[in-house]
Amino acid sequence: MKDKLSCIIIDDEKKDRENLTLLINTYCPQVQILGEASDKNTIVRMLTSLQPDLVFMDIQIGEFTAFEILSEIEELSFNIVFVSAYDQYAIRGYKYNAIDYILKPIDIHKLTEVIQRISDKIQQNNLFLPPTNAATAFNPMSKKISVTDAKGIHVLEVHNILYCLSNGNYTTFILSDKKEIIISKNLKYFETKLINYGFTRVHKSYLVNLEHINYLIKEDGGAIIMQNKDALPISKNFKKELYKRMNIL
Repeated sequence: MKDKLSCIIIDDEKKDRENLTLLINTYCPQVQILGEASDKNTIVRMLTSLQPDLVFMDIQIGEFTAFEILSEIEELSFNIVFVSAYDQYAIRGYKYNAIDYILKPIDIHKLTEVIQRISDKIQQNNLFLPPTNAATAFNPMSKKISVTDAKGIHVLEVHNILYCLSNGNYTTFILSDKKEIIISKNLKYFETKLINYGFTRVHKSYLVNLEHINYLIKEDGGAIIMQNKDALPISKNFKKELYKRMNIL
């Protein structure tokens, strides 16, 4: 696990941003603040480009709600802690991968407890191990990964994973034995982990194991047929990289 958690503070009230910054800098040395944002355009840009581990976000940002702003971001790859003076949005917040909901004024004990929980969660997710040496040749028969869901840790052999399917903030692993495992991480997270295992993105919703592609259809925008006969669309944004990975001239 890396030394510090990176975070962004989002609030349209300057004094609230300053207060949270002070609390984090004083009581949470394991957290590094990457920046602050107070308007919609800056928020979308920062969350998309900086990819923090953690976002503290007020519910009401000017004329927009946090939910309206987050709906414009395709993949939420960070943990969200909503911060508000009101609790009526708490349940709705969990739809957006919110790990907790803190009421203003912020209780320091609640803040440190939440940050520790996020640290533990990230550390647990790091059980998903990439190759120890990027120069090591890809050998799918010898590779195993571990993924964590609500019930426990699944140890998977890479060659048994056919493809991964995106469903918002969740990813479904489609396995060769017809089993499916749903993990509460988005597809972009797993793309960064699996690219060195012979996987490639073919569509915003699909990450495929190249080992299990049976056939590629070029007509009608393109599609791939997997070994289990599933047909997956190919997006034009990913076609060039797919052809390169498959050595198609």
